[in-house]
Amino acid sequence: MGSVLSIDYGSKRIGIAFSDPKRIFAFPYGILENKDFNYICSQIKDIACEKEVDLIIVGVPYDQRVKNKNPESSKHPAQNGRGSLSKAERQHIDKSQKNNKPSMETIILEFISKLEKNINIPITTVDESYSSFMAEENLKNCNLSSKKSRKHIDTEAARLLLEEFIQKNN
Repeated sequence: MGSVLSIDYGSKRIGIAFSDPKRIFAFPYGILENKDFNYICSQIKDIACEKEVDLIIVGVPYDQRVKNKNPESSKHPAQNGRGSLSKAERQHIDKSQKNNKPSMETIILEFISKLEKNINIPITTVDESYSSFMAEENLKNCNLSSKKSRKHIDTEAARLLLEEFIQKNN
């Protein structure tokens, strides 16, 4: 078993965290400026090699897909066992496409698809809804100034995603 690399994808910055090889602890790594895909892919490959990564997790904001009473609707089709989108989910996606602005979920899933074609490490997704909020709260508890904590939110969010993944899978 090797390390896990966690990615909290953002339009400006990408938070990175990694686990120890036994997948017991989650450590913040840092942030990557979201310049372009080739730069990001190269950096992720380098980090994965350095940390001997054999799995990558990427946070996707599934909870923001559809806000309704059905808890199953917040899951990705692969997670809900249906393998397809509900009517409400399709309407949400259609609405975001009509605005000509892809949802963050769509942007991240496209990023994952491109990354899978360029890296020979399995990639899985995890729900990252509210991870940045939780990261911000954690950093407030560390008594960092708001300016300093802003620099660490993305990597702390990646660490939190990884910590939750480790807890669920150990």
